[in-house]
Amino acid sequence: MQAYIDITLLPGDDIEQHFLLEKTFSQLHLALVAHKKPEGHSPFAIAFPQYSDTRRTVGRKLRIFGDKKALLQLDLKHRLNGFSDYVHITTIRAVPDNVTSWVRFSRLQPKSRSSIQRLAHRAASREGISVDEAMKQRSHFQPECTKAPYIWVNSSSSGKRFRLFITQERTAYTDETSTFTSYGLTRKGDNRALPCF
Repeated sequence: MQAYIDITLLPGDDIEQHFLLEKTFSQLHLALVAHKKPEGHSPFAIAFPQYSDTRRTVGRKLRIFGDKKALLQLDLKHRLNGFSDYVHITTIRAVPDNVTSWVRFSRLQPKSRSSIQRLAHRAASREGISVDEAMKQRSHFQPECTKAPYIWVNSSSSGKRFRLFITQERTAYTDETSTFTSYGLTRKGDNRALPCF
């Protein structure tokens, strides 16, 4: 990732930060889906420089990484035109050469009561058993709680609204061959990290 664009949210009395974050991130997600590679991954990554798990927020700044040509094609000013009074978008900038710290942002999917029911339905059809039997096999299940920051999003594939929980991991290592999701996050199990500055 040689270049980046910063988007800073500018909430006001008439628009709250969480609403602005949701709408901005939704437009970013749609842009990433539109530029998705045939293999299903995104050539762009999103970082949250003001991320704080203690305050449970991703912050007011989003940093989109990619190569310069691809970032030009993303055309964020046009995509976020409806929010021009509430977002500041920088020009494309080069990633500093002196980066010594790396960070990885990933999606966290805690197991909830609804997710165990969904898993039971899948298991029932896959294993040829009843949903009740599949639920009995999962009777030991305990819902997981998380305090990770999240963004409300609408899935472009299912249309469902859900909380996209995001975790941050600082690292000294990055694997250049890894890919990113259509949310701009590191895929589960990948070692790709982003410059932290």
